Amino acid sequence: MNRREEQYKVFKQVIHTFYPSDKEKTKEVLSKVNNVIIEPKLIYDTFHKTLKAEFKIGHTTLYKIKSLPEFFERMLNGDTYQYGSKLNFVHSKEAFADDQQPLLNFVLKYAEIIKYANETVGSYGKYMRTMSNEYITISNTGLDELFDVLEGKKVQFKRNTEDENILFEAKNPDIFFSIEQEENGDYVLTPNIDIFSYDILQGANYLYLLTQNTLYRCDKHFEETTLKMLHIYRENYTAEIRIKREELPNFCSLIYPKLKQEISLKNLDETIIQKYIPQELFIKLYLDYDENNYVIADIKFVYGETEFNPLKEEQVNVARDIAKENEYLDIFVNTGFMLDRQNHRLILASEEKIYHFLSEEIEVYMQKFEVLATDTFKKREIRKPKISSIGVRIENNLLKIDFSQMDFDIEELKEIMQKYRLKKKYHRLKDGSFLDLEESETMYFMDSLLENEEVSYEEIKQGEISLPVARSLYLDQMLQGIQTNVSKNENYKKIVNQVAKREMEDVAQVPQGLKSSLRSYQKIGYQWLKVLDSYHFGGILADDMGLRKNHTITCCITSLSRRNRKSKTKHGSMSKFSNTKLAKRNK
Repeated sequence: MNRREEQYKVFKQVIHTFYPSDKEKTKEVLSKVNNVIIEPKLIYDTFHKTLKAEFKIGHTTLYKIKSLPEFFERMLNGDTYQYGSKLNFVHSKEAFADDQQPLLNFVLKYAEIIKYANETVGSYGKYMRTMSNEYITISNTGLDELFDVLEGKKVQFKRNTEDENILFEAKNPDIFFSIEQEENGDYVLTPNIDIFSYDILQGANYLYLLTQNTLYRCDKHFEETTLKMLHIYRENYTAEIRIKREELPNFCSLIYPKLKQEISLKNLDETIIQKYIPQELFIKLYLDYDENNYVIADIKFVYGETEFNPLKEEQVNVARDIAKENEYLDIFVNTGFMLDRQNHRLILASEEKIYHFLSEEIEVYMQKFEVLATDTFKKREIRKPKISSIGVRIENNLLKIDFSQMDFDIEELKEIMQKYRLKKKYHRLKDGSFLDLEESETMYFMDSLLENEEVSYEEIKQGEISLPVARSLYLDQMLQGIQTNVSKNENYKKIVNQVAKREMEDVAQVPQGLKSSLRSYQKIGYQWLKVLDSYHFGGILADDMGLRKNHTITCCITSLSRRNRKSKTKHGSMSKFSNTKLAKRNK
């Protein structure tokens, strides 16, 4: 074979690699199968309370999946595998019937878990315990998922050694209790099922009751009522609960309202039961403050025309819903109310819990109860700190700010500011009311004024503070962030308008006789510096390089020099001061 033929040999290998083989042709035929079914079998151990599932696949003849991890591998790789004489197919999801897909996905999910769990455990040595390859142990979450897949279907079920079929039903079992009166006047309550004929299985989100032929998915009401009753029968190994005649009111007030739909009256006049069934419970709540600024709550329970204080030990001739009463009283306990035995009322003493009650929980109380509050209680509401109005004026070259219109005692400002700087949610004033300090624009405004120590608390207490006039623009900026009525005198407005709003044309004329004229932006810079100087402000001229700031400053210095010469001519004794001032500025 010459060299050229040797090169062609490689291409023949390519042809051989991609030419369909008999095996691939067979695989193509088998891949058209789409009616494989998968059938579960559940195995329940009543002693250990464990549930596991194994699976078979096929058409008319079913074959057990002996290794779930291997089945997962075949599905992953699309392998062709023959389970027996009547089942040989390419493993793909398309090979299974459409209605089999949910169960197939369930099997593949847990088969993969078994595969990788066993491989991980195996890497630590042969003595480590592994999961079985033949079946899936059903967990709490797995039970919920499996029920979703099998709902409404009958499934093979093995309980210990007995085989049966069970139906998956998403509803409560038809379990009820009968009450009848005996000859001696006592009552007997009995269930309609054998109390030992069912099992309870716990899912992640649902509870399941297993009988001889059905697995029920139960709702929360069943779990909290019927199942609790059945549990009492079981733990006492009894098929009946006996009730004394004098205990019937308790049965009617505590049990019957919750199990009304599940209790049947047998040979019993319904009027007897109705006599002891309580009317709907209403709560009246009276709120006030005591001398210590604690919240006091007087409670009244109301059944129809009957109204009473539940905190008093007194006999009340009315059918009472004790369960509902306890539920409502728990609301007060959770809020932090304590019992004032002497006055037969509740009291809330913790300042933090009072704030939480007023800011959040009182809305819940108003939804559930009839809340009545005294004028004193209503006045001590939670409010945002505010300043009704602020007066600003320029006087004797000082900035005067009037703070006499605060809506809280100004004597408490220092303590309020301390709480605000510590990021506390609230401050309680001496009158018992609360200031909400979170996201308070007023507190931010006051904190900004006080941060540079130019202002003292003692000065604010006098109702007015003084600041350097140079703080005018800073003050105006802060006033824009606070919602209050601001009164400004003309001098203050003039400064703000000339500096902040650049109304400077008539204030700062460019000196005549300069060798070169100023450009428009240089003229603006010159006028701005002159306005700052006229009000004894400080300022910095800072713009991009190459815009001739030196020329602008030279113009300023020229203007100041001419002003000083004029001042020297008119006021000889003042010229020394002006020249000194200019020298300081040039520095």
